[in-house]
Amino acid sequence: MRHLLHRSYLLRVTPAFIAAWALVAAQPIIGSAADQSWPTPQWQTAKPEDVGLNPEKIAKVGELLKASGAKTGLVIRQGKIAGEWYFDGASADTKLLVYSTSKSFASTAAGLAIADGKLGLDSKVGEFLPDVKPASKRDVTVRQIISMDTGVHNNPQLPTMDKRFSYALNEAPMDFEPGKKWDYNNTGLALLGPVLKQATGKQVDEILADKVFSRIGIGESDWTWDKNEDLSLPYSGLHITGRGLARFGLLFLRGGKWQDEQVVPAAWVKEAVGPSQTMNPEYGYLWWNNTTGKKLPGTPTDSYAALGKFANNMLIVPSLDLIVIRQIGEDSQPARKFDMNAIFKTACDAVEQK
Repeated sequence: MRHLLHRSYLLRVTPAFIAAWALVAAQPIIGSAADQSWPTPQWQTAKPEDVGLNPEKIAKVGELLKASGAKTGLVIRQGKIAGEWYFDGASADTKLLVYSTSKSFASTAAGLAIADGKLGLDSKVGEFLPDVKPASKRDVTVRQIISMDTGVHNNPQLPTMDKRFSYALNEAPMDFEPGKKWDYNNTGLALLGPVLKQATGKQVDEILADKVFSRIGIGESDWTWDKNEDLSLPYSGLHITGRGLARFGLLFLRGGKWQDEQVVPAAWVKEAVGPSQTMNPEYGYLWWNNTTGKKLPGTPTDSYAALGKFANNMLIVPSLDLIVIRQIGEDSQPARKFDMNAIFKTACDAVEQK
């Protein structure tokens, strides 16, 4: 666990960063409701009012989801499904591509490899892949890969390349010294796939299937993962059902614990969803957070989210014991106009505070 907890000596710690991190550290990881449930083996459903939600506002969430073109929508409270919607022929069995929401899963695979002692947050790419080019890329750390400050050139054409990992490893130049600039960057993140494979002998999806999915009830029929050059993509590629996605969200909401088993280290959960660097404190280890109150407006400051292209999104709010999911998969209308924050805010406002 030493890799998870010693971080400050690599960060430029400012008063703003300290304040943002304090918001995360002060919040409970799990919901405070006494009567929490687990989907073991199946999800329980509940009327909104039975889990402390305003029925009219939850109905409004459904209306907003439909208007947004969503195919799947879920609201989970106290471990029960309090709102569930399917549109355009989708069903509980429909797997949808969630794009960059996949990143939060890949982050978890890295955290599990670290917990197993296979590598550390400060391990360098060159320790596992000594032939990467240019030579300065060998100094990129695992922490920088999952914090989005590798300095690797961000090539927007990466998703269309035939050999994406070969490009990221051997052709992509370095635009900045590692750790000097935050840049939301799939090319830099692509390094994680081969690093994890070299360190553990397993790919991102294999780590998750073995250590997470099999333990929290995400079955083989609930998901698939896209590959390139025989490696699972760490920046996108997960196709998953809404209920499967919700299980992963509940695992994080409960601090990495599933019933009596600590599936993901609690320390990793807290660190992954908090600020990972000072340049953009709203970004953790491939999770977004609301510590500034600006990234997810209208939601509590302890909110955090996995956010994907076309708003394939999952919001988690520990202080409200709440999960909100919207999926649309490969949206045929990328110019669709709607307010995702209105959906999140309406769901949060539905919680009846006592």
